Amino acid sequence: MIERLNANWRSWQEESLRPFSIPLFRALWFAALAAHFGAAIQAVGASWTMTVLAPSPHMVALVSTAAMLPIVILALPAGALADTMDRGSLMLASQILGACAAATLAVLSFTNHVTPLVLLALTTAVGASVALHQPAWQASIGDLVPRTDVPAAVSLNVLAFNTARSVGPALGGLVLAVTSPSVAFLLNAVSCAGLIAVLTMRRLPRVERRHPPERIVAAMAAGLRFVSMSPQLKRIFLRGSTFGFGASALLSLLPLLARARLNGGPMAYGAMMGAVGLGSFVGALLAMRVRSTIGGNRILGLAIVVYSLVAFGVAYSRQLWLSIPLVAIAGLAWIFVLTTTRTAVQLCSPRWVVGRTVALGQVAGFGCMALGSAIWGAIGSAIGIPSALALSGAFLLVSVALHRIAPLPSIEEAEVTGSPAKIPAPRVAIDQDTGPVVISIEYTVRADDAKEFLTLMMELGRMRRRNGAAQWSLRQDIDNPDLWIEQIESQTWLDHVRRLDRYTAADRKLAAQVASLRAKAERAVQRTVIRRAGSSPLVERAEVGGSLASEHPP
Repeated sequence: MIERLNANWRSWQEESLRPFSIPLFRALWFAALAAHFGAAIQAVGASWTMTVLAPSPHMVALVSTAAMLPIVILALPAGALADTMDRGSLMLASQILGACAAATLAVLSFTNHVTPLVLLALTTAVGASVALHQPAWQASIGDLVPRTDVPAAVSLNVLAFNTARSVGPALGGLVLAVTSPSVAFLLNAVSCAGLIAVLTMRRLPRVERRHPPERIVAAMAAGLRFVSMSPQLKRIFLRGSTFGFGASALLSLLPLLARARLNGGPMAYGAMMGAVGLGSFVGALLAMRVRSTIGGNRILGLAIVVYSLVAFGVAYSRQLWLSIPLVAIAGLAWIFVLTTTRTAVQLCSPRWVVGRTVALGQVAGFGCMALGSAIWGAIGSAIGIPSALALSGAFLLVSVALHRIAPLPSIEEAEVTGSPAKIPAPRVAIDQDTGPVVISIEYTVRADDAKEFLTLMMELGRMRRRNGAAQWSLRQDIDNPDLWIEQIESQTWLDHVRRLDRYTAADRKLAAQVASLRAKAERAVQRTVIRRAGSSPLVERAEVGGSLASEHPP
């Protein structure tokens, strides 16, 4: 029995803590943990300061808005920056911004020069530093640890955040009780020092980029396009957002539940929030082990069912001793869902766009949780808190049906590793801004295979557009029906080259399926540039070898 327990303990350590064997990940993780604690302490100090400066519910609520709004507004730009510039430099700049904002707030607070507007402005600056840091940090996971360790690294990141979220507010309250909000702001500034030191002394693995980075607006558009044309990511976002909408009822209504239903006060509410944090902590520790045992789809469905049952139980519980363990289970289930969906986003995102997909996942999650909190609050006002919680539980139970409609991607679907394309140089002198570039590819397909070919080509066309094609079309010759012509348009030569470098293993598998239906092994490939009025003709240069047929899979 003891040997079996020891074996299970060693197996858990191997699966869940392996990323800590990488010194840089370990240093960044502990530094990030300190920064999370600093942010939690700062949030308590800022809210309390506003109750002194402008003790109206509206102004106090604006402190939370100022902290969270930048995370929603800046998420996509921050994701684009994480994919187009050095991630270590971006993380360093974000921490310097946060430290400066917190230090400024501390100095103004010590000298009694803080006003409500100054407090909101500097809280927004701290929120902006978090918004800039998070996509770059999460996108860096795949650069720091092997792909097989990404789920464990994601779980450890969630563990750090939820540990700080659970214990940080209590520490913040202690700091306020013993000292003052000024010290809370100073502690937040100091908490950034660890990340600043690590990022200054140690360089993150540099992402190899063969081409100039996209401009920020174009990078944001590319991220939106990639997600909108990626069925796997849309399924993940749908599952996570649906859960966030339904699950937000319990956390948003918990204060009213503790006061009205359980006849408790701040201590009761604090105990319930502590239980949620404890459940989250345990869930983060167990998530990797459970996921490897039963799989992502099962753990997601089971966690949603458990959370919904907890919502029913808490709705009709009148005993604090019963409600506390129930909300602890809810915290555990919440983290199981969070780690499973975040891991799936990481595994389904190619390295060139991972910062943007992670950021868009955050926007979807935070947006649905905020919307859910408002809607469940309105429902609670109309029909009562217990009925609103029960209704949210029923909503979550119904949402489990999405397991059939929108299952999480399998490992094969999530195969996003790629390799640089071999692109023959054109025979004309051309720069990276020349365009639009149009590629025409001819396929000869037997009549018996035409229907299957057409189906696969529609999927291939979606892949071409997802990777950056501005226009795509497929035509069939009406005089030679075995002849099909594919046309791919890119805005510039650089966009064309970028698109070819974005083929993944899954894309090439699809390309191989199309290739198997060709009646002839060779394809005719033609590369052209659209010339408009006033354009100069392109000048031929020395002939450069290379097969055009190998440029465009299939």
